[in-house]
Amino acid sequence: MKNVLIVCTSNKTRSPMAMEIANSIAEKKHAPYCFKSAGIAAIGNHVDDNVAAVLEEIGIKTEYVPTSITEYDLDSFDAVHVMTNRQKITLCSCYPDKNLEEKITVLGIADPYYDGISAYRKCRDRLIEFYEEYISEQK
Repeated sequence: MKNVLIVCTSNKTRSPMAMEIANSIAEKKHAPYCFKSAGIAAIGNHVDDNVAAVLEEIGIKTEYVPTSITEYDLDSFDAVHVMTNRQKITLCSCYPDKNLEEKITVLGIADPYYDGISAYRKCRDRLIEFYEEYISEQK
């Protein structure tokens, strides 16, 4: 089983969406993956309503609760996916003893929070495309 941590800032939008999508794809493909999600500065007790809405449009229901990265042992993950280069820099500087540099993949996905539901759909579709390819290549 390959364990992958997906990280964003608040853990309310991109990384929970990515986790739900990636786990759904892995399950459909019978791929040996477990995706978890965390935030550098996790807030709140539920994902953004637009995340739930755009996931539901593709048949995924979520009840995810934002989780701080401090809740996880980073050594237990084979890979770490972040949305931005800034998040990579933050993780590497906050956890210098974890040698995260070689584990991190930057997805380059901007936060859709201020741009309306169409931006959430675009984010979702980019995540689907990335994880379809990632899981197929790694399998």
